[in-house]
Order: sequence, then structure tokens, then C-alpha cells
Amino acid sequence: MIRRTSLAVVMLALISPLLHAAEPVTLRVGDVKGDRLVALKASGELDNLPYQLKFSTFDSGAPVQEALNAGALDVGFTGDLPFLYVFAAGAPVKAVGAWQNNPDSIALLTRPGAGIHSLAGLKGKRIAVNRGGWGQYLVLGLLKRAGLTPSDVSLRFLSPTDGRAALASGSVDAWAPWEPYLSSAILLDHALRVPGGGGQGIMSGYSFVLARDDAINSNKRSAIADLLTRLALAQRWAQQHPQQFATALADSLQMPVNVTRAWVASARISPVVFNPAIRQALQHSADVFHQQHVLPDAVNVTNAFDYSLAGGANRVAATPLTTPLREQP
Repeated sequence: MIRRTSLAVVMLALISPLLHAAEPVTLRVGDVKGDRLVALKASGELDNLPYQLKFSTFDSGAPVQEALNAGALDVGFTGDLPFLYVFAAGAPVKAVGAWQNNPDSIALLTRPGAGIHSLAGLKGKRIAVNRGGWGQYLVLGLLKRAGLTPSDVSLRFLSPTDGRAALASGSVDAWAPWEPYLSSAILLDHALRVPGGGGQGIMSGYSFVLARDDAINSNKRSAIADLLTRLALAQRWAQQHPQQFATALADSLQMPVNVTRAWVASARISPVVFNPAIRQALQHSADVFHQQHVLPDAVNVTNAFDYSLAGGANRVAATPLTTPLREQP
């Protein structure tokens, strides 16, 4: 009996690593508003996955960062600027892929009767922004463009949902959202674009795929690289099928289709080659936020990137838009 028990223990010790290795990999992924997940589903890129995905949806990039930092996610999709905060704080997270939004799909809105007819009209006004994100960065750039300073306005730090409600109710005079909040406010709330208030020339428009260091350096590494490629292919599909994508967004997110059509046309999301040029854009943003005292310390973003997983996605991004999908080498 003792010999049989000992043999069983030895066999279990030998077999356990094989059993563990056979367990399917699960990537825990956080998305903002769900449009990446919709593109992946609608394009068929989630078919026949060799791993499992567990998606969670958030209303902005900051909670995605928090969940990544806390270890509740392996991968997160978010804008470039919220990433600065967790990276500066030493979070074990790196950018591993990217895509780009039309910079003008990040814009300043006002309401009828607020008296804002130009950027100069912002003086003395109340402006809702998301702290440390695209909204705050855009407004700082627009104020500089208008020859104003942050002390010339009253910034109200609100989430996108609260910012929209504040503009609609009149408790603020302007609000700086991105898509799909931008199109929703214009089409449903009758908000108005502030002339000259788009992000062109101020915003990079980059968004990142972020991954925790422990996920990058684990058996999840190949799954992350595969997901990057599938995401780039899904974004190419969405570019080639804007009406189908808008309909899928409307159905999945329970939004009016006129809003999702405007969103798709406005954002013009495109996969991009993930290389050091993107690092330079983030470094510029970090320097601006430090100069404006948004970031208390200067941040060097050199070590914020891992380019080693983006080979497949880069080939997709570098391929002409007219090339059929799934024919990448």
C-alpha cells in the first residue's frame, strides 16, 4: 500500500505540469465603450480562437488603468494619455500595440445660449474635462491656441457621462468629449462644436493596447500577440465596411444607428505600425502635462513600450487598405 501510494504521488508530480500546460489560456481584457469588442465580433476575428477571452467594458480609460494596475486585467484598450499616469506611478504595464483616431473626433462642445462662438469666448467659462485624459489635454492646447491660460477658465473634472449631463443641464458652458460621446451629444442633446475646437494639431489621436508585464512574460504572451493581429484585422474590416460596423455597434451597444454612423465617420479608426515614432508622440504629451503641472514630475516614457509582440499587427497596418483581409503574410 505504501509503495502504491508513493508511486501515485510520483506520477501525479510528473503529470501535473502537463495537465497545467493543457489548460486553455484566458486573457482578461478591458475595453472602453466596447467598440473594439464589436469590431472583433462583427469581423469574425473571434472565431476559432485558440485561447479564451474575458471582456469587461468601462466608460473611460482611467478605470481600465486601475484594473490593470490592480491585476484584474491582463490587457486593456485605452487612450494614450491615461496611460501616462499609471506608468509614471510605476505600474507594471507596457504599451504593446496601437491604433489611431481622427484627432478632430476629440473636440470641444458647447450648448446653445452659452455665448461661446470662438475660442476667445472661453474666457470666464466653466469647462468639463476628464482629469489627466484627452479632455484636459485638448482644453489646455485650445487655451494656448486662443492666447488664454488655465486660470482664465474654470475646469470641472467630470467623467464622460457626468460631463455630458452637466453640459445638457447648463451647469457647465463647454465640455471636451471624444467618440462616441461627441456624436451622442451633438445628435441627441443638440450640443454645438466650438469653432476651432477640434483636436487637429493638438492631439495625437493614438490609443494603446496595454498589457501587464506578468502577462507578457507568461504563457499568455502568444495569445496577446495574436489578439493584436486580430484587432488590427478587425479595424481594417471596419474601415472597409463602415455601414455594417455602425449597425453592429448600434445593435451591440443599444445606441441609435444615426449616432453610431456619425461615430464611425468621425473617429476614422485605423491600425498603425507600432514603432518608436509613437513613443515620441507620447513623450511630447508627457512633457506638455508636466509643463502644465498636471504631472508633478517629468516622465521619461522610453521604457513604457514593448514592440516585440506587434509583428503581425504591424504587417496588417502596413498593408494597403484595399488588400483582402486574412491574406497577410
